[in-house]
Amino acid sequence: MPPLPEELVQLVVEYIVSNPAIVVPQLLELHWKHSRTRLLSLSLTNHQFRRICMPFLFAYVEVRGAYGDLEKLKAQCVINESFALSIRTIDYYCYSPGQIDIVHHLLHRLTNLSQIILNDGVLVDMPLLDLLSQQHIQNVVIASWKSLPSKYLSQLGPSSLSKLTLDSIKLYTEGVEHELANYIQYGMQIRCLTVPPKLLVPVHNSFSTRSFSGLMELELWLNLIPELSWLPEFICAHPLLRRIRFSMSRVQWNIDRVVPFILPFLNAIDEEGLVDSFEFKAFSIARSTSTAFPSSTESLCGWHVAGLWFCISEWSSRRLLQLAHTFFPQTSMLTIESPLPGSDCASINADEIIGCLSHFSSLRTVNLVYLFRNLKFGDLETYQSPQTFATAERYHGHLGI
Repeated sequence: MPPLPEELVQLVVEYIVSNPAIVVPQLLELHWKHSRTRLLSLSLTNHQFRRICMPFLFAYVEVRGAYGDLEKLKAQCVINESFALSIRTIDYYCYSPGQIDIVHHLLHRLTNLSQIILNDGVLVDMPLLDLLSQQHIQNVVIASWKSLPSKYLSQLGPSSLSKLTLDSIKLYTEGVEHELANYIQYGMQIRCLTVPPKLLVPVHNSFSTRSFSGLMELELWLNLIPELSWLPEFICAHPLLRRIRFSMSRVQWNIDRVVPFILPFLNAIDEEGLVDSFEFKAFSIARSTSTAFPSSTESLCGWHVAGLWFCISEWSSRRLLQLAHTFFPQTSMLTIESPLPGSDCASINADEIIGCLSHFSSLRTVNLVYLFRNLKFGDLETYQSPQTFATAERYHGHLGI
């Protein structure tokens, strides 16, 4: 068979990269990470596919922190220039101040590097921040606020702060909010913001009038009666905001004051007598279009329910999931959780749950938390997951919605 046109293969590869199999709200650059599995299979087709896939296969590189990993990466970049030129994002999980010279020499080799991610295991210090701010890197992502000592931020100028993106931060106190505002005004961006219940009451919600540059996700921990009248205007002021997650406490709260279009689902659940069979732990809404609201009066028009998190205590979820699909057909992420080990819970037939999930045509990610302990596979005994898999269940459950 004659080779396909280069342009066509290039378009196929770019489509795979831009539409990863795993859908997790994230920076666009991390799509490379979740596309590698499918790209690897495609790259084995022939030499043409391998050559075109090559820059995308190694666009994302992790440095996990095993002894000598950083040195090995540097050596590989020295002997293989095409490999070095492919790298666009480096994800550091471990770094010590003694490796600053290695990082300095490595960055000179990675001329196409546009992003560095510094996770919680990285010891962020002033020499590292100063080095990264002087390089060609466009974006330095800091995993969390605790990884970014404020004493260093105060020494950085506006040009350096504009390169920094704080991946996530929780506004536990108003003090954190005011300190953060000092750096945001000089260009530092925030990807995900979590707001606890005590800051959602009228006397404390001063953050609702602030602007958080680069904000893509907002997580709200709701109390008994949340005050969210500010939300439409907040959305209007943040055109990059794509997802809002509502995490609920076990206390009943007034849902119609939060997101009105979820109320019909709750009414249907009540009419079906399913209220006591599950706990509605969280849900998320996503922006349907890329345009910001022209005015705050449009409320949540243009948004839809994109994620659901149910904790099932009684197996009536066939009807529960049917109702969820009826009211939320655009759901892309679903978390189904069973009670903690040792709790009484009716066994669940695997065929039933798979049949229910098959109706969600837009579903891309399913997280199962403790569920395998209660699944029945035909005449087989209840599935017993190994300890390592149980850990994976807990981890994926925290991906939530």
